[in-house]
Amino acid sequence: MDKKSSDREEGLGKELEGLLAAVPPPKAPAWFAAKTMARLRTERAEERRIGWFWLPQWKWLAAGLGVTLLIFGVMRWDRSAMNISDAEVYAALNALVQEDEESRWWAGL
Repeated sequence: MDKKSSDREEGLGKELEGLLAAVPPPKAPAWFAAKTMARLRTERAEERRIGWFWLPQWKWLAAGLGVTLLIFGVMRWDRSAMNISDAEVYAALNALVQEDEESRWWAGL
């Protein structure tokens, strides 16, 4: 490869790059600066409002309400429904044995 083809692959050339570097960058329009400053102000206000909490305030309130309802539900749970009579236990065991016997008969065992 000769020197001219390698210069074209590397960049625009020394003269053109020098001319581009001499031109100052265009100035941003006023509306862009105003929108950027407004966005920065709202982000800072949100950071101050949230503080050291990582979640917004309403999520903490929803989590607290959920825990409160869970505790209330556990305390109000009717414990009398937990009692199972002996007759119900024996009936369930008999049904299980009968089902096992039927499945063995169908399997030919």
